[in-house]
Formats: sequence, structure tokens, C-alpha cells
Amino acid sequence: MGTAITVAGCGGGTNDGTASAPSGSAPAAQQPASTEPAATTADPPTAFDAGAGAGAGLPAEALRANVAGSVVSTFTTLRDRTAYIITPTALNAVDVLTGRQKWTVAVAGKPGDPYNQSTPFVNETGPRPPAVGDKLAVGAVPVLMPEQGTTPSYITLSVVAADKETGTKAWQADIKVSDDQYADAGNAVTQVVAVTDKAVVASYSQDEDHVTAALDPATGKTLWQRKDYVAGSLHGDVLVGTDFNVPENSSMTQATALDLLTGQQKWIGARESYGLTMVQADPALVVANRTDYGSGHSFLLFLDPATGAEKAKIEGARGFGSQAYGDCLYDQQSVLTCEEDGVLTGYDAKTAAKLWSLPDQATNRVAPSVTVAWHGALYGKTQGGQPIVLDAKTGKDLSTENVGAAPVLVSEYAGIGADQDGAPKAYPVKK
Repeated sequence: MGTAITVAGCGGGTNDGTASAPSGSAPAAQQPASTEPAATTADPPTAFDAGAGAGAGLPAEALRANVAGSVVSTFTTLRDRTAYIITPTALNAVDVLTGRQKWTVAVAGKPGDPYNQSTPFVNETGPRPPAVGDKLAVGAVPVLMPEQGTTPSYITLSVVAADKETGTKAWQADIKVSDDQYADAGNAVTQVVAVTDKAVVASYSQDEDHVTAALDPATGKTLWQRKDYVAGSLHGDVLVGTDFNVPENSSMTQATALDLLTGQQKWIGARESYGLTMVQADPALVVANRTDYGSGHSFLLFLDPATGAEKAKIEGARGFGSQAYGDCLYDQQSVLTCEEDGVLTGYDAKTAAKLWSLPDQATNRVAPSVTVAWHGALYGKTQGGQPIVLDAKTGKDLSTENVGAAPVLVSEYAGIGADQDGAPKAYPVKK
């Protein structure tokens, strides 16, 4: 069984004055600097250095923040001390302790949606953060293939893979997503769902066009592809996603499980859904954020990956005004934390058992806003706007003083967030 690395969240100049290649350029891969600063590490961190002069500026394309300084979109995956950033034209790697660009790999072709990442608003569309495996960093963007003679132009899901350490380009795969010569990729969502030693899985979704492809990790060759399907989560060799091809009703969706290597259907679940997305969580359970087609009620479903059988169901908002259960974050270890209608709840990611919930009137505790979960810790802000760290298993306060920052990405080396001007910044771990 391959080890699955699934995503949790661009190139350009850095904010500390260090020069870097433009997003669309592709210089030879650069090796990391031989002299690296000493680093404080913690797993998980409970405080970050956000003092004057501390932290490294990151490329502007790493994330987007609104006028209030809150991060609304991220295009970055953080692994150890490296930020992997996807832009419409390139896959980049940046050292978060120095802000220096380690390498950049260009995406061949004309961007299909070149301005999607430039908006300061909540970005429900666009490229999702790259996926990083044991050897490869992989990103996906839409590309416009130009017409050639009497062959009209068309849109592709373009997947680019590079050696995660050196930036050597491994391959680029271009999967045609539409036969409509007038189609464009405006507001498309592209995502690399998983990287394993058996397959790289990527998806494209826009309006009526939904495509998922499984690619050979060594060559980028297509193993299989499926239309009207958006991959969501990987469970060993079982891939589960949102299926838009429901013969009974074209307005419905359902959860469909496929074999990772062959694309053959294994089971169907969460039938008669109006809205359905898979939540990245522990491979032991399929977690689906579902809206019921008939009632409009929202639910969080926990399904058996082998059979699709329902293991647990949590009801959220009632009525047709709700489109989803809420927002859920997996700590990459054992806890899934979900916020729904102002209530923050921790669940055992392997069993779906409820662990704790906030607000808690009995102890006079309120729910903070959570920005990221990582390795048993929840990071966010209090109602007064102060950074805080909670214990993911118990929901209790873990660190409340001098936390320094409320990051949206965390590793043992740093936390990435937006500075007071809304620019991307990596804050080194303090303790």
C-alpha cells in the first residue's frame, strides 16, 4: 500500500528584499543555501516569534488577505521549513526561515485563469495548494491550449511535478477537460488530491465540467480519468469523491468510491445529495460534508472506506438556507475539529466519537476562531483578537500568552500568516 500524502493550502519577489525569479520564468533548479541559520523547532509549536524584525517575508502569491488582515485564501503547502507555492504559471519552493526562493518550475502553456489569485476576497475557486509526497511536489492549474490550424483551442487540467528538494521538473501532464472550443477556465478549481508511490490524483471542476485523473508518479502518464467526478480523499487504495453523474436526477450528487489504480467503481454512498464535498481527514473514515437534496438540511457524514456504510451522522443547520455543515480541520494525527454555527467541536478522527465542544457554559469558556490544526494543536484567535493555542484532544487552552501569531499553516519550524499589512509572512517557532 502506498503512503498517501494529501493536501491540507506562488512565486515572485520576497518581502525581505531577496530577489527571486518571476512566476513565469524557469531558471535552472537552485540548490538550497549551504549555510542555514540555527532554528528553534517544536512539535507542535506553542509560540511564534512575531517581534520587530522577526520572520521572513514570502512571495505575494503565497496567500491572500482582506483589508482586515485576515487570510481568505492560501495557495501554499508547508512542509518542514519549505513552503511550496502554486501560481497560474509556476510551482515554487521557498525557505520559510530566510524567505529565499529555493527553486521554481514553470508550467508550460498559457494560464487558463491568470487573474484568479489576485483578488483580496474569499477565493472559492482557483488552484488549491500543492501536494507533497516523499519525493515529489505536485501542483495543478488550468492551461489554455491554443488553436492549431483547424483544431480549436481547449482547456486542460495541467499537473506539474518536481523533485521536492532540487526542483528538477519530473513531468507535466495535460488532461483535456472540455470539448467546447469556447470554454474558458474562469473560476475553475484545480487540485492535486493525493501523491502516493502508486498514483498522483488531480481534479478539475468548473460549472458543468468535472474531471479527475490518476497519473503515474514516475512519468505523468494517465492511468485513468473520469468525467463528472471530483476526487476528494484517499483511503489506502480507495479514492472517494463527488459524483455528478446521477441518472435519477441531474441536480443530485453522490459519493462514489473508485479503485486508485484502475478507476473501477467500488461503492456508492451519500445518495440524494444536493451539495457534497469530501473533508481531508484520517484515512480510517470517509468524512463527507453533505446537504440533503430533499430537506436542505446539512450533515457531516462518517463513512466506512471499504463499503460506504454510514458509521456516524451529525446534523447541522436545518432548511434550505444552508449549503454545507461547516468548516473542518484535521490535525494530521488524530483529531478532526469542526466549526458549525458558532460551535467548535473536536471528534476522534478514527472513530467519529465526540471529544469536546465549545462554548461550554459550565466552565465559562467560549469558542475561539480556529485558523489551522496541526499535530495535536489548534491555532487561532480569541474573541478579543489575541492569538491562542488549544489542545486538539481536549479543547483546553494550551498556550494563551505571548503566542505571537495565529498562523494558517504550521510546521515544526514556523507558522505562516499575514502581517499587519496583509502580506504573507513566516514566523519562526519560539517554543
